[in-house]
This record gives sequence, structure tokens and C-alpha cells, in this order.
Amino acid sequence: MKVMRVGQSCLLAVLALLAFAATSASAAEYEPRALPEIGRCLKVGVGKGVYAGNQCVKVEKKGRGAYEWTPASVTEKQAFSGSGGETALTTAGHPTIKCIDANFVGEWRGPKAATVEVEFQGCQTPLGVPCQTTPNNKSEIKTLPLEGELGFIKNQVKEGKLLVTVGLDLKPQPPSTSLATYECGGGPSELNRIEGSVIGEIKPIDKMTTLQNMVYRTTSAGAQYPEAFQESPKDTLFTTFQSGLESTTAPTTLKIKNYVGSRANLLEIKSKEN
Repeated sequence: MKVMRVGQSCLLAVLALLAFAATSASAAEYEPRALPEIGRCLKVGVGKGVYAGNQCVKVEKKGRGAYEWTPASVTEKQAFSGSGGETALTTAGHPTIKCIDANFVGEWRGPKAATVEVEFQGCQTPLGVPCQTTPNNKSEIKTLPLEGELGFIKNQVKEGKLLVTVGLDLKPQPPSTSLATYECGGGPSELNRIEGSVIGEIKPIDKMTTLQNMVYRTTSAGAQYPEAFQESPKDTLFTTFQSGLESTTAPTTLKIKNYVGSRANLLEIKSKEN
């Protein structure tokens, strides 16, 4: 009986090792990724990669793939910059602030994360009162360093066709709870804090390129679009107005016209594979 127990133990151990080996081999051949993410699709030679083409979307048959996907690294940050036209910060019950343009600088620091700073220039109310973050920079509202996170705005099949859009969610960088602060006029009688977060569509996707455009827009009814990532909680802006010991809060939207940007190196926002 003792010999039989040892034999059963050995058999179980062998089966476990075989299962582990099969799982490891499968993972080495192909491992589905938590998309979307940013990285590079590079040619590595036939049989050395997973994908069939230079977009790293189609998974090739075993032993025939010539391209491999490498997510952006936290140790190799990738810079980007861009600028947009007229910008509108609209807060319920308060004058809309319009700025001449918006300048973005940032860097990707991982497959889903970026650090971003935005400077809105030539900002004023409808009465021509300038709005600025600091008295020394008239009419300029500058954000604090912000956290950027990639996510799906839409990822669904409709009438047999896959519809995908990807967004970049801009939110405060902890421990701060504000994206930016500003005051309008000549004195600090009222300090305004833009809080919450805002999602802009980022494109192009599934293509290796230096282009990087973001779209921050509102609906015809004046709501931010999108208001959330797919199947995620609402994710929008609000502004807190502080005057002395009193404060009030109201929802805010951001709209930027014709934003165009570029990356320092070729990168791809990967959103799908099949």
C-alpha cells in the first residue's frame, strides 16, 4: 500500500508539471493584453513574433508571426506635445471663459499612463476680464501636472462591425485634488479650482505614427462628451469657487478646437487584436 501511495503521488506530480509546462508554453506563444495601451509594433523576423502585420492587430498562426508588440516602458518615457485653437471653459451659472489656444506637453510613462500639463492662453470672460493662474501671467490658465489614463470610450460590435474609440482621461495628480486654479480680474478676491477629470478622444489608433491628436468636445446640449469610459462611473469636471470662507461648486465642461499634436518617436495606441 505504501508503494501504491508513492506511485500515485508521483503520477500527480508529473501531471501537474505537464499542465504547468503547457500553460507556460501557451503564454509564451500568445498572451491576450489588457487593451488599450501604447507601445511599439516592431518587425522581429518570421517565426519570432506573434502578429502578421506592422499594426500588431492580427495574430498570426504559430511559427509564422513576423511582428511583436512591446508596450511602452516606465523607464523609457516618450515625450509628446501639441496645441489647439479656441478653448471654452463653461461652468453652469458663471460666465464662460474663452481662451485663444491651448498648449499641451507631456510624456508617456507606461502602457496606459501619461503625465500631462496644459496651458490655456489669452483667457477672458465675455466682458473682457482676464483670467489667470498667477498675477504674473495675465490671461494664462495653467494646469498642475496631471495624470493621463488610457481607456475605451467605445468598444462594441454593432451590426457585425467592431466600433472602437479610445480616450485619455486627465485627472489631478495625487495628493492634489485640482487640475488648475485661477482668478479673473486684478485681485485674489475669489479663487477658482477646476476639479474632477475630463476625457478626450485620442487618435489615431492601431497605427504606428508620430501623430497624436486629442478631441475635447461637448454635445449640442452642452454636456461633456464622453462623460465616462465604457461601463465606468461618470468622469467629468466641476469648479469650486472660493470667496473668503464661503464656497460653491458647479459642473464644468471643456471644449478645444482643432487640437493637433505629435510624439517624439513612432508609437501606436493598440486597441484591438484578432
